[in-house]
Amino acid sequence: MGLKYVVAKQVFGFDQTKTEKFVPKQVVTGQISFSKLCTQVGQICGAHRGTVQLVIAGLVDALVNNLDDGKSVKLGEFGTFRPAIRAKASDKEEDANANAIYRRRIIFTPGTALKDAMNNTSITRYLKPDTDYTVTGNNNGNNDSGNDDDGFIDPTA
Repeated sequence: MGLKYVVAKQVFGFDQTKTEKFVPKQVVTGQISFSKLCTQVGQICGAHRGTVQLVIAGLVDALVNNLDDGKSVKLGEFGTFRPAIRAKASDKEEDANANAIYRRRIIFTPGTALKDAMNNTSITRYLKPDTDYTVTGNNNGNNDSGNDDDGFIDPTA
C-alpha cells in the first residue's frame, strides 16, 4: 500500500518576500487500535490476543522501569528507546542544576528493520475524490416533492 502524500502550498515567512512554495505533506490513511494490533500479532505468532496484550503490558512496564533508571532499552531490530532531557544554558556552573531542566522526553531511534521498511515502501500522491455531493432539483435530496399534505410546509421547496 505504501505512503501517501498531498501537495500543499506553504508560505515561508523567514524572508521579506513571504515566498510561497509547494511541499509534499504526508497523509495518514488511518489508525489501528491496540486490540486489532494484538489480534494481528497473535495471528502471526500463533498466540491468543490476550496473551499478546499481557506480553506488551509487561514490555511497557519493563521499558518504563529501565528508562526511569536512566538506561537505554534496545528492542532488537525494532529500535532503541532512551531517556533525554532539555535544559537551559547557564553562565554559572552552580546554576546548571535540576531546576534548569525544563523537559524530560523519550527518544526513539528505529532499528534496521523499521528503517529498511520505510526506505523500501512505495510513495504515491493521494488525490482527493472529486465528488460533488450537491443536490440538484427541488426535492432537497429527500425524494419528497413536499406536496403530499403531510402538514409540513417546506419553506425551501
